[in-house]
Amino acid sequence: MQVDVERRPGSLVALTVSVEPAVVEQQMEQLFQKYARRVTVPGFRPGKAPRHLVEARIERSALIRDAVEDVIESTYKTALREQQIEPLERGEIEDVQTGDDLSLTYRVIVPVRPQVSLPDLATLTVDYTSTKVTEEQVEAEVERLLTSAAVMSEILDEGIQQGDLVTVDYTVKIGDADYPEGATNGYPLEIGSDTFFPELNDGLLGAKQGEVRMVSKDYPPEYTHKDLAGNTAEYAILVQHVQRKVTPELSDAWVLAVTNGALTTVEELRARINENLLELAERMDRDQIREELIRQVVRNATMEIPDAMVAEEHEHLMHELENRLARDYMDLEEYAESIDRTVEEIKDDELVMARDFVRRSLVMQEIARCNMISVTEEDIEALLILEGYHRGEHDVNVIRKQLKTIRKEMEKSGRLDHMASRLFQEKILSFLEQHAQVTIEGQPLQPEQTSPAEEIMLEESADEEADTE
Repeated sequence: MQVDVERRPGSLVALTVSVEPAVVEQQMEQLFQKYARRVTVPGFRPGKAPRHLVEARIERSALIRDAVEDVIESTYKTALREQQIEPLERGEIEDVQTGDDLSLTYRVIVPVRPQVSLPDLATLTVDYTSTKVTEEQVEAEVERLLTSAAVMSEILDEGIQQGDLVTVDYTVKIGDADYPEGATNGYPLEIGSDTFFPELNDGLLGAKQGEVRMVSKDYPPEYTHKDLAGNTAEYAILVQHVQRKVTPELSDAWVLAVTNGALTTVEELRARINENLLELAERMDRDQIREELIRQVVRNATMEIPDAMVAEEHEHLMHELENRLARDYMDLEEYAESIDRTVEEIKDDELVMARDFVRRSLVMQEIARCNMISVTEEDIEALLILEGYHRGEHDVNVIRKQLKTIRKEMEKSGRLDHMASRLFQEKILSFLEQHAQVTIEGQPLQPEQTSPAEEIMLEESADEEADTE
Protein backbone atom coordinates (compact mmCIF):
# COMPACT_ATOMS: atom_id res chain seq x y z
CA MET A 1 0.00 0.00 0.00
CA GLN A 2 1.23 3.47 -0.89
CA VAL A 3 0.01 6.66 0.82
CA ASP A 4 0.58 10.19 -0.45
CA VAL A 5 -0.16 13.03 1.98
CA GLU A 6 -1.23 16.52 0.94
CA ARG A 7 -1.94 19.22 3.52
CA ARG A 8 -4.72 21.58 2.50
CA PRO A 9 -6.04 24.89 3.87
CA GLY A 10 -8.55 24.74 6.68
CA SER A 11 -6.61 22.08 8.65
CA LEU A 12 -7.45 19.37 6.15
CA VAL A 13 -5.26 16.49 4.99
CA ALA A 14 -5.81 14.65 1.72
CA LEU A 15 -4.60 11.05 1.76
CA THR A 16 -4.30 9.33 -1.62
CA VAL A 17 -4.15 5.61 -0.97
CA SER A 18 -3.05 3.05 -3.60
CA VAL A 19 -3.77 -0.63 -2.85
CA GLU A 20 -2.28 -3.61 -4.67
CA PRO A 21 -4.65 -5.93 -6.62
CA ALA A 22 -3.70 -8.87 -4.39
CA VAL A 23 -5.26 -7.16 -1.36
CA VAL A 24 -8.59 -6.72 -3.16
CA GLU A 25 -8.43 -10.27 -4.56
CA GLN A 26 -7.80 -11.68 -1.08
CA GLN A 27 -10.80 -9.80 0.30
CA MET A 28 -12.94 -10.97 -2.61
CA GLU A 29 -12.01 -14.56 -1.86
CA GLN A 30 -12.94 -14.16 1.80
CA LEU A 31 -16.29 -12.68 0.83
CA PHE A 32 -16.84 -15.42 -1.77
CA GLN A 33 -16.33 -18.12 0.86
CA LYS A 34 -18.73 -16.29 3.15
CA TYR A 35 -21.42 -15.87 0.50
CA ALA A 36 -20.93 -19.40 -0.86
CA ARG A 37 -22.17 -20.86 2.41
CA ARG A 38 -25.51 -19.16 1.79
CA VAL A 39 -25.92 -20.17 -1.89
CA THR A 40 -28.25 -23.05 -2.65
CA VAL A 41 -27.42 -25.18 -5.73
CA PRO A 42 -29.99 -27.87 -6.57
CA GLY A 43 -28.62 -31.35 -6.07
CA PHE A 44 -25.80 -30.28 -3.72
CA ARG A 45 -25.57 -29.83 0.02
CA PRO A 46 -24.73 -26.23 1.17
CA GLY A 47 -21.04 -25.57 0.64
CA LYS A 48 -20.47 -28.70 -1.46
CA ALA A 49 -21.38 -27.41 -4.94
CA PRO A 50 -18.60 -26.94 -7.54
CA ARG A 51 -17.11 -23.43 -7.47
CA HIS A 52 -18.17 -22.53 -11.04
CA LEU A 53 -21.83 -23.25 -10.16
CA VAL A 54 -21.59 -21.08 -7.05
CA GLU A 55 -19.82 -18.27 -8.98
CA ALA A 56 -22.67 -18.27 -11.47
CA ARG A 57 -25.04 -17.37 -8.66
CA ILE A 58 -22.89 -14.59 -7.11
CA GLU A 59 -22.76 -11.31 -9.03
CA ARG A 60 -19.09 -10.46 -9.59
CA SER A 61 -19.67 -6.68 -9.67
CA ALA A 62 -21.38 -6.84 -6.28
CA LEU A 63 -18.54 -8.97 -4.92
CA ILE A 64 -15.98 -6.42 -6.15
CA ARG A 65 -18.01 -3.54 -4.69
CA ASP A 66 -18.25 -5.16 -1.25
CA ALA A 67 -14.57 -6.13 -1.29
CA VAL A 68 -13.52 -2.58 -2.21
CA GLU A 69 -15.62 -1.16 0.65
CA ASP A 70 -14.00 -3.54 3.12
CA VAL A 71 -10.48 -2.80 1.83
CA ILE A 72 -11.07 0.96 2.02
CA GLU A 73 -12.25 0.61 5.61
CA SER A 74 -9.18 -1.35 6.71
CA THR A 75 -6.54 0.50 4.67
CA TYR A 76 -7.93 3.90 5.69
CA LYS A 77 -7.27 3.10 9.36
CA THR A 78 -3.83 1.69 8.51
CA ALA A 79 -2.93 4.80 6.51
CA LEU A 80 -3.88 7.09 9.40
CA ARG A 81 -1.81 5.02 11.81
CA GLU A 82 1.24 4.86 9.53
CA GLN A 83 1.15 8.60 8.83
CA GLN A 84 0.52 9.39 12.53
CA ILE A 85 -2.59 11.39 11.71
CA GLU A 86 -5.29 11.86 14.35
CA PRO A 87 -8.50 12.92 12.61
CA LEU A 88 -11.02 15.16 14.33
CA GLU A 89 -13.79 13.15 12.71
CA ARG A 90 -14.16 10.46 10.05
CA GLY A 91 -12.78 11.54 6.71
CA GLU A 92 -14.73 11.89 3.49
CA ILE A 93 -13.93 9.22 0.89
CA GLU A 94 -13.83 10.41 -2.71
CA ASP A 95 -12.49 9.54 -6.16
CA VAL A 96 -12.55 5.74 -5.74
CA GLN A 97 -10.94 4.05 -8.76
CA THR A 98 -10.85 0.28 -9.35
CA GLY A 99 -8.77 -1.03 -12.27
CA ASP A 100 -9.51 -4.06 -14.42
CA ASP A 101 -6.67 -5.80 -12.58
CA LEU A 102 -8.42 -5.00 -9.28
CA SER A 103 -5.91 -2.32 -8.34
CA LEU A 104 -7.53 0.27 -6.07
CA THR A 105 -6.90 3.96 -5.45
CA TYR A 106 -8.98 6.41 -3.44
CA ARG A 107 -8.66 9.74 -1.74
CA VAL A 108 -9.86 10.63 1.75
CA ILE A 109 -10.15 14.19 3.06
CA VAL A 110 -9.52 14.26 6.80
CA PRO A 111 -10.03 17.22 9.19
CA VAL A 112 -7.10 17.24 11.61
CA ARG A 113 -5.94 19.20 14.60
CA PRO A 114 -4.30 22.31 13.16
CA GLN A 115 -0.64 23.12 13.33
CA VAL A 116 -0.18 25.88 15.89
CA SER A 117 2.78 28.24 15.80
CA LEU A 118 3.44 29.74 19.24
CA PRO A 119 5.30 32.97 19.97
CA ASP A 120 8.50 32.91 22.02
CA LEU A 121 7.17 32.60 25.56
CA ALA A 122 10.18 34.46 26.93
CA THR A 123 8.99 37.60 25.10
CA LEU A 124 5.72 37.71 27.07
CA THR A 125 5.73 40.71 29.40
CA VAL A 126 3.34 41.73 32.16
CA ASP A 127 3.90 44.54 34.66
CA TYR A 128 1.07 44.44 37.14
CA THR A 129 -0.11 46.77 39.91
CA SER A 130 -1.07 44.72 42.95
CA THR A 131 -4.47 45.02 44.57
CA LYS A 132 -4.42 46.84 47.92
CA VAL A 133 -6.49 45.90 50.96
CA THR A 134 -7.96 48.92 52.73
CA GLU A 135 -9.21 49.43 56.29
CA GLU A 136 -12.66 50.05 54.81
CA GLN A 137 -12.65 46.58 53.25
CA VAL A 138 -11.63 45.01 56.56
CA GLU A 139 -14.39 46.84 58.41
CA ALA A 140 -16.93 45.86 55.73
CA GLU A 141 -16.00 42.21 56.25
CA VAL A 142 -16.35 42.63 60.02
CA GLU A 143 -19.83 44.05 59.44
CA ARG A 144 -20.68 41.17 57.13
CA LEU A 145 -19.68 38.67 59.81
CA LEU A 146 -21.77 40.50 62.39
CA THR A 147 -24.76 40.61 60.04
CA SER A 148 -24.46 36.91 59.22
CA ALA A 149 -24.44 36.17 62.97
CA ALA A 150 -27.62 38.16 63.57
CA VAL A 151 -30.58 36.33 65.13
CA MET A 152 -34.29 37.03 65.09
CA SER A 153 -35.55 38.26 68.46
CA GLU A 154 -39.14 38.89 69.56
CA ILE A 155 -39.81 42.58 70.30
CA LEU A 156 -42.38 43.21 73.03
CA ASP A 157 -42.07 46.80 74.18
CA GLU A 158 -40.55 48.71 71.26
CA GLY A 159 -42.28 50.23 68.25
CA ILE A 160 -42.06 48.59 64.84
CA GLN A 161 -39.10 49.70 62.67
CA GLN A 162 -38.18 49.29 59.02
CA GLY A 163 -37.05 45.73 58.35
CA ASP A 164 -38.96 44.15 61.25
CA LEU A 165 -40.79 40.90 60.56
CA VAL A 166 -44.41 41.30 61.64
CA THR A 167 -47.48 39.07 61.82
CA VAL A 168 -50.86 40.81 61.85
CA ASP A 169 -54.60 40.09 61.86
CA TYR A 170 -56.97 42.57 60.29
CA THR A 171 -60.68 43.21 59.73
CA VAL A 172 -62.17 45.45 57.06
CA LYS A 173 -65.03 47.92 56.86
CA ILE A 174 -66.42 49.60 53.76
CA GLY A 175 -68.22 52.66 55.01
CA ASP A 176 -70.12 51.53 58.12
CA ALA A 177 -70.50 47.92 56.96
CA ASP A 178 -68.18 45.05 57.88
CA TYR A 179 -66.51 43.28 54.95
CA PRO A 180 -65.71 39.82 56.37
CA GLU A 181 -64.40 38.53 53.03
CA GLY A 182 -61.39 40.85 53.41
CA ALA A 183 -60.47 39.79 56.94
CA THR A 184 -57.19 37.93 57.39
CA ASN A 185 -55.40 36.22 60.28
CA GLY A 186 -51.64 35.61 60.48
CA TYR A 187 -50.60 37.87 57.60
CA PRO A 188 -46.77 38.01 57.55
CA LEU A 189 -44.75 40.91 56.18
CA GLU A 190 -41.37 42.57 56.37
CA ILE A 191 -41.90 46.26 57.04
CA GLY A 192 -40.69 48.26 54.06
CA SER A 193 -40.89 45.46 51.49
CA ASP A 194 -44.60 44.62 51.29
CA THR A 195 -45.93 45.24 47.78
CA PHE A 196 -49.26 43.40 48.08
CA PHE A 197 -50.52 45.79 50.79
CA PRO A 198 -47.94 48.64 50.67
CA GLU A 199 -49.97 50.88 52.98
CA LEU A 200 -48.89 48.64 55.86
CA ASN A 201 -45.23 49.65 55.43
CA ASP A 202 -45.84 53.15 56.83
CA GLY A 203 -49.07 52.49 58.72
CA LEU A 204 -47.47 50.10 61.20
CA LEU A 205 -44.27 52.05 61.95
CA GLY A 206 -44.04 52.70 65.70
CA ALA A 207 -46.82 50.24 66.61
CA LYS A 208 -46.13 47.75 69.40
CA GLN A 209 -47.11 44.13 69.82
CA GLY A 210 -50.80 43.93 70.80
CA GLU A 211 -51.61 47.40 69.45
CA VAL A 212 -54.34 48.07 66.86
CA ARG A 213 -53.69 50.50 64.00
CA MET A 214 -56.23 51.88 61.53
CA VAL A 215 -55.14 52.05 57.87
CA SER A 216 -57.23 53.33 54.93
CA LYS A 217 -56.90 52.04 51.40
CA ASP A 218 -58.54 53.56 48.30
CA TYR A 219 -59.38 51.10 45.54
CA PRO A 220 -59.64 52.25 41.90
CA PRO A 221 -62.93 51.83 40.00
CA GLU A 222 -61.40 49.12 37.78
CA TYR A 223 -60.28 46.99 40.76
CA THR A 224 -60.98 43.30 40.17
CA HIS A 225 -63.12 42.78 43.31
CA LYS A 226 -66.37 44.62 42.64
CA ASP A 227 -67.14 45.04 46.35
CA LEU A 228 -63.94 47.05 46.78
CA ALA A 229 -63.79 48.77 43.37
CA GLY A 230 -64.14 52.56 43.75
CA ASN A 231 -64.45 52.37 47.55
CA THR A 232 -62.33 53.26 50.55
CA ALA A 233 -61.70 50.38 52.95
CA GLU A 234 -60.82 50.88 56.61
CA TYR A 235 -58.51 48.22 58.01
CA ALA A 236 -58.28 47.55 61.73
CA ILE A 237 -54.88 45.90 62.10
CA LEU A 238 -53.88 43.99 65.22
CA VAL A 239 -50.13 43.45 65.66
CA GLN A 240 -49.70 39.85 66.83
CA HIS A 241 -45.92 39.34 66.68
CA VAL A 242 -42.89 41.52 66.03
CA GLN A 243 -39.45 40.10 65.35
CA ARG A 244 -36.27 42.01 64.66
CA LYS A 245 -32.91 40.92 63.38
CA VAL A 246 -30.52 41.68 66.23
CA THR A 247 -26.88 42.00 65.32
CA PRO A 248 -24.41 41.03 68.06
CA GLU A 249 -22.15 43.68 69.53
CA LEU A 250 -18.58 43.55 68.31
CA SER A 251 -16.53 42.53 71.33
CA ASP A 252 -13.67 40.31 72.41
CA ALA A 253 -16.20 37.92 73.94
CA TRP A 254 -18.11 37.61 70.67
CA VAL A 255 -14.87 37.01 68.71
CA LEU A 256 -13.85 34.31 71.19
CA ALA A 257 -17.23 32.59 70.85
CA VAL A 258 -17.65 32.84 67.08
CA THR A 259 -14.11 31.52 66.36
CA ASN A 260 -14.34 28.72 68.96
CA GLY A 261 -11.34 30.18 70.77
CA ALA A 262 -9.09 30.44 67.69
CA LEU A 263 -9.08 34.23 68.08
CA THR A 264 -9.51 36.12 71.36
CA THR A 265 -9.75 39.84 70.51
CA VAL A 266 -11.35 42.13 67.98
CA GLU A 267 -7.92 43.24 66.81
CA GLU A 268 -6.91 39.62 66.18
CA LEU A 269 -10.09 39.22 64.11
CA ARG A 270 -9.27 42.32 62.06
CA ALA A 271 -5.70 41.08 61.54
CA ARG A 272 -6.96 37.66 60.37
CA ILE A 273 -9.48 39.27 58.01
CA ASN A 274 -6.75 41.51 56.61
CA GLU A 275 -4.53 38.44 56.07
CA ASN A 276 -7.34 36.54 54.32
CA LEU A 277 -8.19 39.51 52.10
CA LEU A 278 -4.52 39.86 51.15
CA GLU A 279 -4.35 36.17 50.19
CA LEU A 280 -7.52 36.55 48.13
CA ALA A 281 -6.15 39.69 46.45
CA GLU A 282 -2.90 37.89 45.62
CA ARG A 283 -4.78 34.97 44.06
CA MET A 284 -6.93 37.35 42.04
CA ASP A 285 -3.84 39.27 40.92
CA ARG A 286 -2.17 36.03 39.87
CA ASP A 287 -5.29 35.01 37.95
CA GLN A 288 -5.29 38.37 36.15
CA ILE A 289 -1.61 38.02 35.30
CA ARG A 290 -2.12 34.52 33.92
CA GLU A 291 -5.14 35.62 31.94
CA GLU A 292 -3.08 38.41 30.37
CA LEU A 293 -0.28 35.96 29.55
CA ILE A 294 -2.59 33.51 27.80
CA ARG A 295 -4.24 36.42 25.94
CA GLN A 296 -0.83 37.45 24.63
CA VAL A 297 -0.02 33.92 23.50
CA VAL A 298 -3.39 33.48 21.80
CA ARG A 299 -3.13 36.87 20.12
CA ASN A 300 0.32 36.13 18.70
CA ALA A 301 -0.17 32.47 17.81
CA THR A 302 -0.92 31.46 14.21
CA MET A 303 -3.18 28.60 13.21
CA GLU A 304 -6.05 27.59 10.98
CA ILE A 305 -9.06 26.80 13.11
CA PRO A 306 -10.99 23.73 11.84
CA ASP A 307 -14.65 24.40 11.13
CA ALA A 308 -15.49 20.98 12.60
CA MET A 309 -14.09 21.94 16.01
CA VAL A 310 -15.91 25.27 16.01
CA ALA A 311 -19.17 23.63 14.99
CA GLU A 312 -18.87 21.05 17.77
CA GLU A 313 -18.12 23.71 20.40
CA HIS A 314 -20.92 25.93 19.08
CA GLU A 315 -23.38 23.07 19.42
CA HIS A 316 -22.14 22.47 22.97
CA LEU A 317 -22.55 26.14 23.96
CA MET A 318 -26.04 26.33 22.48
CA HIS A 319 -27.03 23.15 24.30
CA GLU A 320 -25.76 24.60 27.60
CA LEU A 321 -27.64 27.87 27.00
CA GLU A 322 -30.89 26.09 26.22
CA ASN A 323 -30.51 23.92 29.35
CA ARG A 324 -29.99 27.01 31.52
CA LEU A 325 -33.05 28.66 29.99
CA ALA A 326 -35.10 25.50 30.49
CA ARG A 327 -34.37 25.63 34.22
CA ASP A 328 -35.99 29.08 34.19
CA TYR A 329 -38.92 27.76 32.11
CA MET A 330 -37.89 29.82 29.10
CA ASP A 331 -37.06 28.86 25.52
CA LEU A 332 -34.57 30.50 23.17
CA GLU A 333 -37.19 32.61 21.40
CA GLU A 334 -38.54 34.00 24.70
CA TYR A 335 -35.01 34.72 25.91
CA ALA A 336 -34.13 36.56 22.70
CA GLU A 337 -37.23 38.71 23.04
CA SER A 338 -36.44 39.48 26.69
CA ILE A 339 -33.02 40.93 25.80
CA ASP A 340 -34.19 42.59 22.60
CA ARG A 341 -32.16 40.30 20.34
CA THR A 342 -32.98 37.80 17.64
CA VAL A 343 -32.29 34.09 17.89
CA GLU A 344 -29.86 34.37 14.99
CA GLU A 345 -27.94 37.16 16.75
CA ILE A 346 -27.65 35.01 19.86
CA LYS A 347 -26.41 32.08 17.78
CA ASP A 348 -23.87 34.36 16.11
CA ASP A 349 -22.64 35.54 19.52
CA GLU A 350 -22.25 31.96 20.68
CA LEU A 351 -20.39 31.15 17.46
CA VAL A 352 -17.85 33.90 18.19
CA MET A 353 -17.43 32.50 21.70
CA ALA A 354 -17.00 28.99 20.29
CA ARG A 355 -14.27 30.14 17.91
CA ASP A 356 -12.47 32.00 20.71
CA PHE A 357 -12.71 28.98 22.99
CA VAL A 358 -11.34 26.62 20.34
CA ARG A 359 -8.46 28.98 19.58
CA ARG A 360 -7.58 29.27 23.26
CA SER A 361 -7.88 25.50 23.78
CA LEU A 362 -5.59 24.75 20.83
CA VAL A 363 -2.99 27.17 22.14
CA MET A 364 -3.10 25.64 25.62
CA GLN A 365 -2.73 22.13 24.22
CA GLU A 366 0.18 23.18 22.01
CA ILE A 367 1.99 24.74 24.98
CA ALA A 368 1.49 21.45 26.83
CA ARG A 369 2.64 19.36 23.85
CA CYS A 370 5.77 21.41 23.19
CA ASN A 371 6.81 21.41 26.85
CA MET A 372 5.69 17.89 27.79
CA ILE A 373 3.14 19.12 30.32
CA SER A 374 0.60 16.55 31.43
CA VAL A 375 -1.36 15.34 34.43
CA THR A 376 0.56 12.35 35.75
CA GLU A 377 -0.57 9.51 37.97
CA GLU A 378 1.43 11.19 40.75
CA ASP A 379 -0.64 14.34 40.23
CA ILE A 380 -3.86 12.34 40.50
CA GLU A 381 -2.63 10.70 43.70
CA ALA A 382 -1.82 14.14 45.13
CA LEU A 383 -5.38 15.25 44.36
CA LEU A 384 -6.81 12.16 46.03
CA ILE A 385 -4.67 12.67 49.16
CA LEU A 386 -5.71 16.31 49.36
CA GLU A 387 -9.32 15.21 48.97
CA GLY A 388 -8.79 12.93 51.97
CA TYR A 389 -7.54 15.90 54.01
CA HIS A 390 -10.50 17.93 52.73
CA ARG A 391 -12.85 15.26 54.09
CA GLY A 392 -11.35 15.62 57.56
CA GLU A 393 -8.77 12.83 57.74
CA HIS A 394 -5.31 14.12 58.74
CA ASP A 395 -3.28 10.89 58.81
CA VAL A 396 -1.73 10.44 55.36
CA ASN A 397 -1.22 6.71 55.96
CA VAL A 398 -4.92 6.27 56.62
CA ILE A 399 -5.74 8.31 53.51
CA ARG A 400 -3.46 6.14 51.36
CA LYS A 401 -5.45 3.08 52.43
CA GLN A 402 -8.62 4.86 51.28
CA LEU A 403 -7.29 6.04 47.90
CA LYS A 404 -9.13 3.41 45.84
CA THR A 405 -12.42 4.23 47.52
CA ILE A 406 -11.90 7.99 47.20
CA ARG A 407 -10.94 7.61 43.54
CA LYS A 408 -13.96 5.45 42.74
CA GLU A 409 -16.32 7.96 44.37
CA MET A 410 -14.74 10.95 42.60
CA GLU A 411 -14.74 9.17 39.24
CA LYS A 412 -18.39 8.22 39.62
CA SER A 413 -19.41 11.83 40.33
CA GLY A 414 -17.22 13.19 37.51
CA ARG A 415 -15.36 15.36 40.00
CA LEU A 416 -12.00 13.72 39.41
CA ASP A 417 -12.11 14.42 35.66
CA HIS A 418 -13.16 18.00 36.40
CA MET A 419 -10.32 18.54 38.86
CA ALA A 420 -7.78 16.86 36.57
CA SER A 421 -8.81 19.21 33.77
CA ARG A 422 -8.39 22.21 36.06
CA LEU A 423 -5.02 20.87 37.21
CA PHE A 424 -3.90 20.51 33.58
CA GLN A 425 -4.74 24.16 32.94
CA GLU A 426 -3.10 25.19 36.21
CA LYS A 427 0.15 23.50 35.20
CA ILE A 428 0.14 25.19 31.79
CA LEU A 429 -0.54 28.64 33.27
CA SER A 430 2.10 28.10 35.94
CA PHE A 431 4.58 27.18 33.21
CA LEU A 432 3.75 30.38 31.32
CA GLU A 433 4.18 32.42 34.47
CA GLN A 434 7.60 30.92 35.12
CA HIS A 435 8.91 31.52 31.58
CA ALA A 436 7.51 34.99 30.92
CA GLN A 437 8.76 38.33 32.18
CA VAL A 438 6.31 39.11 34.97
CA THR A 439 6.73 41.91 37.49
CA ILE A 440 4.42 43.37 40.10
CA GLU A 441 5.10 47.07 40.54
CA GLY A 442 8.57 46.58 39.12
CA GLN A 443 9.49 43.57 41.27
CA PRO A 444 9.80 40.03 39.85
CA LEU A 445 6.84 37.81 40.58
CA GLN A 446 7.64 35.39 43.40
CA PRO A 447 7.11 31.66 42.78
CA GLU A 448 3.99 30.12 44.23
CA GLN A 449 4.36 28.48 47.63
CA THR A 450 1.69 25.88 46.90
CA SER A 451 1.69 23.02 44.40
CA PRO A 452 -0.71 23.04 41.41
CA ALA A 453 -2.75 20.29 43.09
CA GLU A 454 -3.04 22.37 46.27
CA GLU A 455 -4.13 25.37 44.22
CA ILE A 456 -6.91 23.32 42.64
CA MET A 457 -8.10 22.15 46.05
CA LEU A 458 -8.07 25.75 47.32
CA GLU A 459 -10.15 26.79 44.31
CA GLU A 460 -12.58 23.93 44.96
CA SER A 461 -12.95 25.01 48.60
CA ALA A 462 -13.49 28.63 47.56
CA ASP A 463 -16.15 27.54 45.06
CA GLU A 464 -17.93 25.51 47.76
CA GLU A 465 -17.90 28.48 50.16
CA ALA A 466 -19.29 30.75 47.46
CA ASP A 467 -22.08 28.25 46.73
CA THR A 468 -22.89 28.04 50.45
CA GLU A 469 -23.13 31.81 50.74
